[in-house]
Amino acid sequence: MMKQSLLVLTALFGAQLLSNAVEPGKSNLLPGEARGDSEAHIDYILLTTGAKPLTLNIWPGKAPGEIKELPPEADTTKPDGRLVTDRHVIRLGNVSTPQITIFKPDPAIDTGTSVIIAPGGAYNILAYDLEGTEVAEWLNTIGVTGIVLKYRVPKRNPEIRWKAAVQDAQRAMSLVRGRSDEFGVDPEKIGLMGFSAGAQTAGLTALLQARQYPPVDGYDQHSFKPNFVGIIYLGYSIHEEPDVSIEKGLPPFFMAVAYDDKDRSISSAELYIELKKADVPAELHIYESGGHGYGLRSTEQPVTRWNNVMADWMKQIGMLD
Repeated sequence: MMKQSLLVLTALFGAQLLSNAVEPGKSNLLPGEARGDSEAHIDYILLTTGAKPLTLNIWPGKAPGEIKELPPEADTTKPDGRLVTDRHVIRLGNVSTPQITIFKPDPAIDTGTSVIIAPGGAYNILAYDLEGTEVAEWLNTIGVTGIVLKYRVPKRNPEIRWKAAVQDAQRAMSLVRGRSDEFGVDPEKIGLMGFSAGAQTAGLTALLQARQYPPVDGYDQHSFKPNFVGIIYLGYSIHEEPDVSIEKGLPPFFMAVAYDDKDRSISSAELYIELKKADVPAELHIYESGGHGYGLRSTEQPVTRWNNVMADWMKQIGMLD
């Protein structure tokens, strides 16, 4: 349970938050309004009792290397687009302003643990609700702050497709850790999880030793390494990427994937083996069937209840105390 000392009003909230407000109209897809950039001060009581989640830009200006103007950010799902459990999926495209949206749990069950969530989408779009906001809402039910990362898509560098996404994930980790008091989270209990391409992003953020951009402010003095990692139906290999370092001392990993998800279960198994060789705590679940891209939308397939197993794992490693 978070300490009473976290319930502190930030005196500069009114004036500075308004002065740093994100330009209105950036997106109408987010569950919360964008109320400030990475420098804006946050009122913790408002954050925990507000009707809407809080959305913030993660960079003080443009993200690293952004020089090309994209069309407006929008849901790219077509009327005949693939449904998941007969429901629409927000496929968010043309993201040029990376943001985090913070979903706080009921203060009565708040463990202080938080998880930054990287949706998938092949680095072309973000499955923003299926693998983002719906996951944050589930985390809230187990006393965990869910933080949805809206990272840049489509990919900026075809040769290193994960580059912009990992830059945004590293920045989000440092920003949340640097502002943990304001956000009401424990800086030593910040997890990072992802789905498909977002799973590769999460894994690389944990395994790359170097920050993928020059520091831009004081928040980048804080570590970008997560305290635990969730890899859900990994879309692309991780351990074979350049500059990846798998060695003892890394945070614990949880992985879930379906056997019939093309050859993706092989990538997860290979990563597990490399983690095991390095004596890194890891748990891998390969389900017999279920395919890819189901998020938390439950079906008759046991793999769609992976979150219950992950919750048990989080409790076992001390993240739900």
